[in-house]
Amino acid sequence: MKRSPTDALRHVPPREFVSARKALATRLEREGKAAAAREVSRLRRPSPVVWALNRAATTHPRELAALAESVDRLRRAQLGRGDLRAATAEYRAAFDPLMRAATAALREAGSGVSGAIDRRIRSTLQAAVTDRGRRADLGAGRLSDELTDPGFAVLTAAPVPAEFLRARPARPRSDSARSEARGEGHSPAAPRPAETRRLARQHARAARRAARQARALERKARQAERAATRAEQRVEAMRRTLRALEQRSAALRAAADDARNARGAR
Repeated sequence: MKRSPTDALRHVPPREFVSARKALATRLEREGKAAAAREVSRLRRPSPVVWALNRAATTHPRELAALAESVDRLRRAQLGRGDLRAATAEYRAAFDPLMRAATAALREAGSGVSGAIDRRIRSTLQAAVTDRGRRADLGAGRLSDELTDPGFAVLTAAPVPAEFLRARPARPRSDSARSEARGEGHSPAAPRPAETRRLARQHARAARRAARQARALERKARQAERAATRAEQRVEAMRRTLRALEQRSAALRAAADDARNARGAR
């Protein structure tokens, strides 16, 4: 992926972002790189969640690769080409290290990690790694927005059961269950195709509804961020105007003082 002038700001903590962005834009302007300076000035300050995930992904590339592989295996298992429970357990185990890295990055930057922040990190990471385009952005440290997990972790047609994503203690099995596990007793009944198709259709409808809601929320978030960026730009323009007026006022006062001194000398 081609490097951008904005890449220099990717790892700057959110609290320091505005001042770092201004300093970089000023330096680029001095170097005659006006287009790059404008690109930097337009860059939005990342939310703590986005910053922490970009930081975690770029400093833990192996963990991100392992998570991506587990997502692909889980996708195949959901399509019936593998053990769903085992694939889900592997996915959960690969998911946790990046979660820990992201929350650690926030704490190192002096930010607290509330329950709400933890949920937003989890939701954004889960949505990003299950979308190959956003997964690439995350790996490059260029994820720009928080994402809403639409409620189906890997496939649009088959959700990962929520209970699979929570660690649960193993329950003791009955004698009959142990006998069945050893091959004794009756074989488990195969799922009925009609029931499987009905559930798949239900899941697909729920997934489409959730995806529409997620896209609407993302649009609103982008609109709010654009409005905030425009407000920041207006404030900065007003500050520049104020500085220019102050300089002009100082120059006029100096000229008036010089004129008075000249009259006094005569």
